[in-house]
Amino acid sequence: MKKLVAALLAGVMVFSLAACGEEEDFDAKGYVEGVLDATYHGEYAAHAEDVGESEEDIKKELEDNNIQVAKDALAQSGLTATDDEIAAYVAMIEDGYKKITWTVKDAVKDDNDNFTVDVEITPVGLLDNLQTIFTNKLQEAVANGVDESGYMAVFNESVQESINQAQTYDPQTVTLNVTYEENSDGDHVYSINESDMEKLDSIATHMN
Repeated sequence: MKKLVAALLAGVMVFSLAACGEEEDFDAKGYVEGVLDATYHGEYAAHAEDVGESEEDIKKELEDNNIQVAKDALAQSGLTATDDEIAAYVAMIEDGYKKITWTVKDAVKDDNDNFTVDVEITPVGLLDNLQTIFTNKLQEAVANGVDESGYMAVFNESVQESINQAQTYDPQTVTLNVTYEENSDGDHVYSINESDMEKLDSIATHMN
């Protein structure tokens, strides 16, 4: 049971959007704000404008990524889930992320046209209580005759309960490196360092 919970938790911290933008007078602060708005609050307009894509495309890219990562985590856990149950799980996490708040500070540019941008983020312990809740609910469900086909429903109930109980913590500051480089298509673009976004995700959801 502990192994199952650990595998599912490993798939939670994946809701960061890999994206890039290119402008002669690049607004690194605005770019970071757009990425965070899209990633955490489901607001795509600013980021779509930065990267020259439609809001619909950005939304689909993020949602498809979230669904796939959830499927991968569930496959590793051995838990059986329907497409509807996976979609419900992802929707709950995305809705929970809307509780997270932040302030993006002014960008600092270096001599190589790269930027650092400090983000003061207020962590929310969305899944602080998940393992305890899920363990208790699953034990009760098994005692009542629920088999493995019903475990995902129990897990989703546990996720929602944990999100409902989530508390906020003291703000923390994370520095994001926004680098200017050539991508696989030969275009010079700006992007946020992936490890920086992973760190931000970890802190934002109080999983650090």
